[in-house]
Amino acid sequence: MLYLLVMQLIFTVIGLSLLGIYIGMKMDPDGTLPTVLGATGLFLGIIVSFFTILQFIKSEERYERRS
Repeated sequence: MLYLLVMQLIFTVIGLSLLGIYIGMKMDPDGTLPTVLGATGLFLGIIVSFFTILQFIKSEERYERRS
């Protein structure tokens, strides 16, 4: 279960970063927009991953209390 969570987090961060670069390349191929959107995607991916880990920890704590 933990292996799947880590893989999801890695793919989320990489996917959002690449999506930002792709959108930036389509909108402004010669400017700095791909870098800005790629960094924004990376930042959002890290935030989403952090909240996913927190939710996983909370659900594990609830499960342990029931046992």
